Amino acid sequence: MYPSMYPSMSPSTDSPPPPRAPWWLRLASSSTHRPLQTLADRELARRSDLIAWLTLGLLVATLLLALIALDDREALLSLVGLALGLGLTLVLNRLGHVTLAGSLLLGVVAGAIWGYMLASPLGLTMGQLPNYDLLAVTVVVAASVLPRISAFLVAAVNSALIVADYLLRPHHANVVADAALYASVTQQTISLLVRPIALHLVLAVVAYLWVRGTDRAIRRADRAEELALIESRELERTQALEDGVRSVRQTIAQWAHGDLRARVPVMPLPALRDMRDELNGFIIAFAYLSNADSHLRRLQGEVSKLTVALEQWAQGRAAVLPTPSGTALDRVLELLAEMRRRASRASAPPPPSAASQRSPQRATGEPAPGRPVQGVQAMKRYCGACGARFDEAALAGGRCLVCGQPITDPRDAIAEAPTQPVDSSLGQDQRDQPAPLDHTHHEP
Repeated sequence: MYPSMYPSMSPSTDSPPPPRAPWWLRLASSSTHRPLQTLADRELARRSDLIAWLTLGLLVATLLLALIALDDREALLSLVGLALGLGLTLVLNRLGHVTLAGSLLLGVVAGAIWGYMLASPLGLTMGQLPNYDLLAVTVVVAASVLPRISAFLVAAVNSALIVADYLLRPHHANVVADAALYASVTQQTISLLVRPIALHLVLAVVAYLWVRGTDRAIRRADRAEELALIESRELERTQALEDGVRSVRQTIAQWAHGDLRARVPVMPLPALRDMRDELNGFIIAFAYLSNADSHLRRLQGEVSKLTVALEQWAQGRAAVLPTPSGTALDRVLELLAEMRRRASRASAPPPPSAASQRSPQRATGEPAPGRPVQGVQAMKRYCGACGARFDEAALAGGRCLVCGQPITDPRDAIAEAPTQPVDSSLGQDQRDQPAPLDHTHHEP
């Protein structure tokens, strides 16, 4: 009848919906139109449903009594007042004023009984004395729709009203005649009043104990349901926690294998969401630093390769420049390659026609017209036979270490080799670029 106290804690979204409340409760009770999140709300909903059912029963009883008391004007007026009071009770109960509706229901029932008795022109008759017992119904109603302690209060009020009515209202002749059956009027009074008062007190105690036991049973059932819901919620939370931890471990394993683009997925729990944000923020920062470190290592590798090439160039050996690899050193490599191409074009040997035009001048040891005079040190660096470069050992031994030709006067056959500055060869030996030389040796 009652919806779940914690909708977010329901164990499964596929569970069947709760059964629909009867039409009368949907019309007269507020339990189906308000959230039930605490035990107090559930208790209030139970009392609202009970007021609705009691009001329905009293309306049916009022209709039946109206058919019986068509000839009794006082009874009809009491029943009409009772029906109006029950209608107002239903309105208050539907609006959620459960305690006010229960108090009004209690007052309407007691008022209908007292109205019927006081409207009689005959006074207090022996036939009206059982109506005192009928007032005990209000004790049970009070214990059911109001706080259970109110049963004793209603019993005390009813007992006081019974005593006042018996003592203050005029007695009918049959009551006076009944006094002759007792030893005294006091004994008659006590015997007639003890029964309804004792009935009220006994019903108050029984109703109190009955309602207290019912409340305890309802509370135990509510706690059991609440514990079951909490247990279900904890199971869901544990399952979500395990799934979240499993996802985190898988993501960390991907990071360990070098996949820094992996991210921790969305987590179902707030604590895991905070951890997810922290881990993802950490891996983003770490990936940035890792990329920077990788780029630095690549740059250091390219610098090392370029350093080796430049050392080979400085030693006169063939140097291989590293290829561009997407680092900041690419522009430097392009500039060095361009310088190397220009130096290669500048160090190319002259055509044979130019060499033949200079041959008569070499015989006399005079330079060609328009050509600057070459220094002895520049001419001593190349062999006139093979064009190899002389080092200090070759110059000291007086013989080319490549072809074995003796080194003679540097102004004759050696002068036939084209000379160039030492720092403009770009690491290439002259033997890689042979010049058309005259290999005839002249005597000094």
